[in-house]
Amino acid sequence: MAVSQKHVALVSGSTSGIGLGIARKFASFGYDIIITGLGEQNVIDDIQKEFKQNYKGDCTYVYADFTKQDEIQAMCETIVKKYPNGIDILVNNAGFQFVDLIEDYPIDKWNDIIAVHLTSAFLLTRFFLPFMKKKGWGRIVNHGSPMGIVSTPTKVPYTVAKAGLIGLTKGTAVETAAYGITCNIVCPAMVETELVVKQINTLAKEQNKTYEEKRNDLINWLLPTKKPVTVEQIAVFVSYLCSDDASSMTGSVVSMDGGFTAL
Repeated sequence: MAVSQKHVALVSGSTSGIGLGIARKFASFGYDIIITGLGEQNVIDDIQKEFKQNYKGDCTYVYADFTKQDEIQAMCETIVKKYPNGIDILVNNAGFQFVDLIEDYPIDKWNDIIAVHLTSAFLLTRFFLPFMKKKGWGRIVNHGSPMGIVSTPTKVPYTVAKAGLIGLTKGTAVETAAYGITCNIVCPAMVETELVVKQINTLAKEQNKTYEEKRNDLINWLLPTKKPVTVEQIAVFVSYLCSDDASSMTGSVVSMDGGFTAL
């Protein structure tokens, strides 16, 4: 994989899990990294200390509540104060999960799901595209889900948000294809992040099972490969999409789901 010149990469939702893994992969190339997300200050301080010790590029943390458009705008303006030429790579990874039946789903949770997964990606893309166009180079990768392609009960709002993100990806790819910019979406399934571990633990308690029992139930149901997708696998593939080798790959919906959507 050809790694280009030093870039500035913004990875949303990167204080833990998949986003942090992607940020680390970019940092290993010497890129300057901007991380966002929730977390205690000591956790964020430790991440920045780790990046400073282990990587050559800079690591900046900028906070924004991704349910609030004005805070996203302020975050973008803060980034441009440090990087007047904007960013080169945008990974829209921020997200959370809330499950319930349609008739019981709280309206505020619906609004938050759409805001964090879909609207924030649109706003960040909208803000930074002019900088990418001016440079004639840019990479946007959105974090999708198999639930944007198929769905299961209690996940309708999540499915709506992820399906919308697929549409945003395709539309962005078409609009920017002539400017040296690519936009793709990666749809991983069952990555054992802290969030997924918490969900499995909750299900295990509800069903009077151990964590391992419930984990194995889900793997056997969801994944023909019988093994979860790893953060490292996703980070490696995202870094490929952001390389010059992938310059002709745009508008793609890539299922990284152990065969789930092939069932």
